[in-house]
Amino acid sequence: MIASSSYFDCALSALPSAKRSRTSQHDDVSAQKFEEFQRASSQKLQELQQMIEQQAAEIQRLNSEKETIQTSASQLSAQHAKAEHENKILKRAVAIQQDRGNQMTAELEGGRQFKVAAEDRIRRLEQMNLTLQYQLQANSSTGNDFMGFRPPDVY
Repeated sequence: MIASSSYFDCALSALPSAKRSRTSQHDDVSAQKFEEFQRASSQKLQELQQMIEQQAAEIQRLNSEKETIQTSASQLSAQHAKAEHENKILKRAVAIQQDRGNQMTAELEGGRQFKVAAEDRIRRLEQMNLTLQYQLQANSSTGNDFMGFRPPDVY
């Protein structure tokens, strides 16, 4: 900013004054200063235009980068939604499998209990059968037959 202030001071001093100069030498000096002012002005103008072009290019690059980021963000958002949906389905499937596993465990436990009860009943029936066989043998060997003798066993 300081350089531009001195620049304008120099430029103002280079402008011809309102008074008419009597010598041509003074006119030449004024013309040279005016030309220097014009050159400096055009140079500053070119610098400003170059800066504006650079900033426009930077804005265009940033806008392009913004669009790329927005596209990536929307893609990631879609992938996230898809993953959440799949996660929900998988959780439901795991819950169903867990429930089926619990049902199978309950059925197995019921089957084991039935097996134990059946084995116990079979054992009691076998004991009862043996008891009845012994009683039958005991009754038949005492001779209490109504005919008085026992017929031979024929196979």
